Amino acid sequence: MVRVYEFLLAIAIVVLVFVLFGITLPDHRSFEDSIETNRSPRIVFDTMNGFKRFPDWNALYLHDPKLHTVVTGPDFGVDARLEYRSRFEDVGSGAWELIGSDDAGKVRKLRFLVENDAFGKNKSMSFEIERKGKTTEVRQRYRVDYGWNLLGRYAGMYLARTVGDDMDKGLKSLAALFATIPNMDYSGITIESVQIPAQDILFIPTSSERNINAVENAMINQLKWLRQVMAKNDLEPAGPYRLITTNFGGDAYDFDIAYPVRKKGTGPAPKVAEPVADGDDGAEPAEDEVEIPGAEDMAVVAVPLDPATITLEGEVRFGRSYQGRALKTTYTGHPAGLPVARDQLRAYALTRGEVLQDRAFEEYLNDIEDTSVEDTTFNVYWPVK
Repeated sequence: MVRVYEFLLAIAIVVLVFVLFGITLPDHRSFEDSIETNRSPRIVFDTMNGFKRFPDWNALYLHDPKLHTVVTGPDFGVDARLEYRSRFEDVGSGAWELIGSDDAGKVRKLRFLVENDAFGKNKSMSFEIERKGKTTEVRQRYRVDYGWNLLGRYAGMYLARTVGDDMDKGLKSLAALFATIPNMDYSGITIESVQIPAQDILFIPTSSERNINAVENAMINQLKWLRQVMAKNDLEPAGPYRLITTNFGGDAYDFDIAYPVRKKGTGPAPKVAEPVADGDDGAEPAEDEVEIPGAEDMAVVAVPLDPATITLEGEVRFGRSYQGRALKTTYTGHPAGLPVARDQLRAYALTRGEVLQDRAFEEYLNDIEDTSVEDTTFNVYWPVK
């Protein structure tokens, strides 16, 4: 019987020590980690401001690549929520909800409410994004409250090995993800999502040296062929001519020069400049009053042409243009800046989890033969799924 009392006393002492020591432990814990990237704060913030790219960096998917998830709320910003359920017990189930999204000021901030099966409550994961010199620092901080849950307080002693290891893996994956996104800050341009209808086009696959003069000379020559074929087939432009990039290589540039076409007289009547009022001394109409031939809205779709009725010459081909959704921006300036505009669209798309498809293209809103290269205006498109 004495042995029993000794055993019970030992247990009581262990429990007492456990409780007393547990009381001295913090009732909350936090852990921080960080990475640096040369991508702009805009790219970093947009990539993390929602759950479109979440599977590409968060450690949950490293534990379970087949994690079942349901995303609700907006695609980006506050109230976006991801709920998950894993087939593995150590991953369990839970949710991340974006409850704070602030991209104003020097330090951009994101805050997620975290729900999972681990000890604790009021769990949050916050990120601070700050430009420091030539790099952007991403600081991640996890915080959890244990209250009087003594088991939780003890579990908090190992936070650096549980949550900390996952944070380290996630941040390294995040850095790798940023490396796949063009380092192009698109914050100064307007980008919109548009639907592009299919159109009949005359086009010529072209290759030239990768310099602006060679490209321009090639375009002028090919445009002459396209216009000649249009005239012989009683066709007219159904929109601005396009440059469709196939391969922007080191020494050579492969592209199609294309013209949307329709039967002459089947489209809307072209707009004309208002006549000069009396007393204006016969002044020429302002440049912005002159209608660019064929620059009407692409939403006006002509009846498809019968390919058998089209007589082609030289290397001119007939086909149908891309149909579907695309990201669009407008660029005015030297055509040498077009690769930058394309990469800005690509960076914008990749931060938002858009899937690029087909080929990027530009509409020339001025005739290159009659406009100074520095004053040329383009609609730039990149098709996305």
